[in-house]
Amino acid sequence: MLNNKTIAVVIPAYNEETQIGMVIETMPDFVDRIIIINDKSTDRTAETVKGYIAKDSSTKIKIENILNKVKPNRYNRANIVVQDLQKQETSLYTPSEIVNVNKEEDRIILINHLQNGGKGAGIATGYKWAKDHGIDCTATMDGDGQMDPEELESICNPIVLDNIDYVKGNRLIHRSALLVIPKVRYIGNSMLSILTKLASGYWRVSDSQTGYTARRRVACRRSGVPG
Repeated sequence: MLNNKTIAVVIPAYNEETQIGMVIETMPDFVDRIIIINDKSTDRTAETVKGYIAKDSSTKIKIENILNKVKPNRYNRANIVVQDLQKQETSLYTPSEIVNVNKEEDRIILINHLQNGGKGAGIATGYKWAKDHGIDCTATMDGDGQMDPEELESICNPIVLDNIDYVKGNRLIHRSALLVIPKVRYIGNSMLSILTKLASGYWRVSDSQTGYTARRRVACRRSGVPG
């Protein structure tokens, strides 16, 4: 937890058998749930994650699914309608199944897509899990180990400390970016970021292609996309 707020990290993974272990092992201790969405990988990604679930000895923090928590009475009909709509949302997502036996206590959650849906679908599935479990701050990281876990706290802090709705990392702002990032990719990311600014009107957005983000619970509920 950070500032008494629950933290989850959604990790979409496709054929990350050789990298996913490093991502799990380097995850900061303040992360309460590591939600790995296995997008119907053809390698041993799922088996590797299962192995980490089996040997995980971290302190268990119980986090329950908040759906079905509202009990009908004469005054809360609106809340019941919202709860029913949240249940119906499931049909909008890529079909999936949660592998964990101890779903409310395991720190590492493995969700297998039953069909390949792509990275965006994986993130949506992870957001859905986080929203249904009342997670205060949900971050996203890739499953290939390219994102520095030491930067995760700085990504989450604006949300848990200042109630910012959405935070996005920026690889292009560092003065060494042109030296570290391949030039073709650097130029491509820069051009796509400029196009994103023109299309959206959000002129302060840079590096629109990075997947290192964090989202506040209320932003998940307000979102017009699944999850």
